[in-house]
Amino acid sequence: MNVGDLQQKLSRWAAQDRGHRFFDLYHLLYDRDWLRLAHDHVAQNAGAVTAGCDGITMWDFDEHLEGNLQRLAEELRAQTYAPSPVRRVYIPKANGKTRPLGIAAIRDRIVQEAVRMLLEPIYEADFSQYSFGFRPNRRTMDAMRAILWSATEHKKFFWIIEGDIASYFDTIHHWKLLMLLKRRLKDGKLLRLIWHFLRAGVMEGKLFRNTLSGAPQGGIASPLLANVYLHELDKYMERYTALSKAEKAYRRRHGQANATYVRYADDFCVLMNGRKEEAEQMREELTTFLRDTLSLTLSQEKTKITHLNDGFRFLGFEVQRKPGHDGMKTKVVLRIPDAAVKSVLAKLAHCCATDGSVQAKIYAMNSILRGWCLYYRYASGASTMFAKVDHEAFWLLAHWLAKKHGERRMSAIMQKYGRNGTLGTTSCQLIRAVREIPSARYQERFLKPNPYTTQEPLLREDVPGETYWTGWEERLGMFDLRPTVLTRDHYQCQRCGTSVTHSDAEVDHKRPVRRFKRPVDANTLGNLQTLCHDCHRAKTESDRQMESPVRSKPHAGFGGGNEETCQC
Repeated sequence: MNVGDLQQKLSRWAAQDRGHRFFDLYHLLYDRDWLRLAHDHVAQNAGAVTAGCDGITMWDFDEHLEGNLQRLAEELRAQTYAPSPVRRVYIPKANGKTRPLGIAAIRDRIVQEAVRMLLEPIYEADFSQYSFGFRPNRRTMDAMRAILWSATEHKKFFWIIEGDIASYFDTIHHWKLLMLLKRRLKDGKLLRLIWHFLRAGVMEGKLFRNTLSGAPQGGIASPLLANVYLHELDKYMERYTALSKAEKAYRRRHGQANATYVRYADDFCVLMNGRKEEAEQMREELTTFLRDTLSLTLSQEKTKITHLNDGFRFLGFEVQRKPGHDGMKTKVVLRIPDAAVKSVLAKLAHCCATDGSVQAKIYAMNSILRGWCLYYRYASGASTMFAKVDHEAFWLLAHWLAKKHGERRMSAIMQKYGRNGTLGTTSCQLIRAVREIPSARYQERFLKPNPYTTQEPLLREDVPGETYWTGWEERLGMFDLRPTVLTRDHYQCQRCGTSVTHSDAEVDHKRPVRRFKRPVDANTLGNLQTLCHDCHRAKTESDRQMESPVRSKPHAGFGGGNEETCQC
């Protein structure tokens, strides 16, 4: 089966007939090509190493990949497949609060991805051009470009409504969502499967909780389902955004405000060119619509009405109308808020608050810096902010290195780790973002065609998340020891002699860690060796068998055993 061609057909049929209800889709989910491609998409995700409530990682699933996919396909075909509860963890936020994150089992993620691959081509034909979040070939800067285009001086959209839906992902009404899906889907089996995902429940530690509303944040299908739900808001706003130039001019002549609208997932803003009183009326109108139609609550405290001159924040950027360099002509600028700078510096400081390998620490800091700078590279004055963050990151790492080595002289640290104006080792260096990630001007069109009908490559935005790696190692110091061991062993398995690479090599302990009183004592060059994956697995299994205690047979009177053969 050619999955791409079929997705293109589904999207083209959906675009040709807006009222068409699709049926007989469920059988695609257990097609081997469809299911295999869904697996490959999930395996490429960074979260594939994280297990759900069943404790199985993608590595474990792939050990018997063909058999696992075959069983999954058979369960789907027989309609006996049942999703497991989602493992819920809480992610700390910058404001001190926490955000719930749902981690599904690997097999559930694969099925959810298969469902997403099936539904997305259909709904991409329906979704609004003013919706940008979690959609292929659309990104944050497209939403910001739409705002800047609407905020040009001659349009006079000076009043901004910053929409904030209270606990959106936790309050999605399941029955309403199912009714909305039924407008496009007539396949009862597929709808039943989606319902089972919504009602699978969550596990918090050892406590099970039913899910009577909401879609788990972190679920693969959740962003698409969330967009289907809020598409009703997009359609409601078309009474303002879909007006012709003549209709908008007529409204202005009669003292009525016009409005434009931008949404990114559950964050949206409305720009209006009337009076503040009309913006307040619009806020009340949206509050009533969301409450009565979608059972959602628009937070009155967080849904602010702001003048463009005072500036407002959207998707981590600050947008403000201000005088130009000549002091006369005004312009709208996109800036990096001070809070965003403080946030990334806090993450870098958190990295440097724990011990670890030098290379692990540099990799962790580079990951944070690169993601943050790529996100903000299109903002005004980005280079100035990057230089500030570079300076702080450099000295955070320098002081961390001095503390690690017990060195009071910074000159000694610079002599040992100084590399090309930054800090690092022979294999990795702390990036200087101002040099490696220059600021740029975003010039792409924000109105994008349907990628499924234009055969464009499907690209998805990788937004920096609230979670990040701090350089923590399960085996302290292994990041620094690993390249030394591989080089010493000439990148060859010390058991079978097979050549290995840096990515697939296993650096193994000759004497298992559990035999040491202090685990850190196991991490020495003399106790480490290079193995290939197969030899590492065989050695691990052998070590487990040798160290497992011999079970004793039961005594007579406790199960029919014989004392002479007892091995107690």
